[in-house]
Amino acid sequence: MQKIIIILLAGICTAGCSATQHLTSKNEENKNIPIGINIIDNVKFLNITNSNFFIQKAEIQFVNENGKETFIGTIKFEKPDKYLISLKSKTGIEGARIYITKDSLFVNDRINKKMYYGSSFYLKKKYGLDQNFLPLIFGDIILNKNCEDRQRECVGNKMTVNCVEKGIMLNYEIDCRKSKAISVNQMNNFVKNGIEMKYSGFHNIANIIIPKVVQFKENQYNSTINIKVIKIELPWNGSIKFIPGKGYELIELV
Repeated sequence: MQKIIIILLAGICTAGCSATQHLTSKNEENKNIPIGINIIDNVKFLNITNSNFFIQKAEIQFVNENGKETFIGTIKFEKPDKYLISLKSKTGIEGARIYITKDSLFVNDRINKKMYYGSSFYLKKKYGLDQNFLPLIFGDIILNKNCEDRQRECVGNKMTVNCVEKGIMLNYEIDCRKSKAISVNQMNNFVKNGIEMKYSGFHNIANIIIPKVVQFKENQYNSTINIKVIKIELPWNGSIKFIPGKGYELIELV
């Protein structure tokens, strides 16, 4: 169960344009950003969670001291706060289906016929990740008003942005030409680096710059998740429905 939860924390990555597309890595810049807004406004404008999306195929590799495992994932996002993640083996057998909202967390363990359920606060208590921070995994930025209003300059095409959000220090490195974050560190209690994320393989779809590759390092359990997005759709016009496993053993996450 611990492995499933850690994977879900990194099992979301990117989005695209009005049709399904396969991604290939390109070093892209954005040429269609509204004129007259600053870099921070540009980056917020390009947050992919501004729209619904459907990642139809992503390769997710989980690495820790016990070895390495690879999964195939699909991720649906419905504004403002619904996520549905499916994890399959490389042979196509679905092992888990994970549903997250602002208030709730459900995990169908299809292998062992168990359904875990609880508050989304479980993620923060157990793994230090607030549900509101999930967009970071897509390469989006989260800033409060005080951070947005600070004046900053690009130095060598890079901008550093530090912001305290809900008691967590977020340290961003932003590529000014792409108007996208290329890394973010989440510091717990301003001392320990709890989660580190790096974004690469940027791709331009309809003048939206998105990362194809995300590396997610979780220091508490010394684990790394590498995500490669292969096929995406945005905007996505579907809706998320979660169906609990029939006859599954119910286990509360506390």
